[in-house]
Amino acid sequence: MTALWPGTGASRDKTGERQDEIESLTPQPHPRHPPDTGLRPWKVVLGSFSLTVPTFGLLSAVGLFPTYWRQTVLPHTSEGDAAWIIAVFGFLGCLFAAPAGVLFDRFCSGCPKGEGATPTTIALSVVGQWFDRRKGIATGCVTLGAPLGGIFFSLVLQILFDRYPWRTAALILAAIMAVFLLLGILLVETNPPAAPARGVSKDDSDSDAEPLRQEISHMLLSSKFWLISYALFAYELVLFIQWGSIPSYAVAANVGDKQFYLMMSYNIGAVLGRTLPPWLSDRLLGPLNATVMMNMFTLLSVLAVWLPLGASSIEALFVVVVLMGIGTGSFVPLGVSCINALCRPENTGTWLGSVYSIVSVATLIGNPVSAVILSRYQSNGLLAFLAAVLFSGMISAVALRWLSHDRRWIFKARG
Repeated sequence: MTALWPGTGASRDKTGERQDEIESLTPQPHPRHPPDTGLRPWKVVLGSFSLTVPTFGLLSAVGLFPTYWRQTVLPHTSEGDAAWIIAVFGFLGCLFAAPAGVLFDRFCSGCPKGEGATPTTIALSVVGQWFDRRKGIATGCVTLGAPLGGIFFSLVLQILFDRYPWRTAALILAAIMAVFLLLGILLVETNPPAAPARGVSKDDSDSDAEPLRQEISHMLLSSKFWLISYALFAYELVLFIQWGSIPSYAVAANVGDKQFYLMMSYNIGAVLGRTLPPWLSDRLLGPLNATVMMNMFTLLSVLAVWLPLGASSIEALFVVVVLMGIGTGSFVPLGVSCINALCRPENTGTWLGSVYSIVSVATLIGNPVSAVILSRYQSNGLLAFLAAVLFSGMISAVALRWLSHDRRWIFKARG
């Protein structure tokens, strides 16, 4: 039978060949690796750990900088002014977490590497793609970069400050940080859910943006989002006050020569805090129950140990910082596990980044506030402030647990 229009069959053949050629050039999605299996997930954990060492790890030892600056390069600077320097450092590290999380959810889940966003957002978000049953302990291993990095940088800074001028010490420190970041970039990869192979057009991009806008709107209108945000705000405020005030507290207690060892002891305690509570969360309690438990533990450490005994002897102070390391060290991995439980895996970056953008305010005000309180009301005033913040965070976590169980008090529920 003759075609009605000349050349129609040939055109159809050419169109089909062109379509086949386009499909052959279209990037195919990477097959999804089964969660919790093999060595690849733990390779990603190692890479994420490497990203947290020069970020959270350095922040764990950041309190050593103001005392050094005031003794050397900034001798006429007040304690409060020096505290603002490291406050801005921590603030900028968390402030851009929200856009980084959105970029991670929208773009990085479709490509094999995740260097498109900030290191800490990548490190904490990508774990949820590789783990299901062991998500809590995997997150705890990633956040071990903070205490172990704190121990490492406490030793490194002591050597650098003793042997080199500030400029040389800063350059050596930057080189060390670059090595860890490069290792993380090489090891971290995403494991997105399986998706149909297709090209990305402008229409596809626009259609993908609408669910993202809806998710952000839903998140911002959710009571659970604001409760977890305030709880983590309170915990990070206490955490940053700890990181920044231990050296100042040691100087105020006339044991300033022990500040490096106090920071190391704090981070040794934080190693336990970053591993044992997440393990209990995975196996027995659930993230919210574990969070409330560690909140109570930290509050009791302040009121029952630090307040009556902290300034009595150097031995008691070492016990205090280890207990506080265990308590506050658990807040980051448990907080991430709580966020993972509140949102879908494909939205983890958006939720995590948005929460930590709010938390960035705590990192900004923590050290300056603690410096002012220490100068005006001494150590007891600071401890009273820490206790009040921890209590308010516990109220928020308990309210979140109540909402998560359909507004019912189910005391034996795993959550």
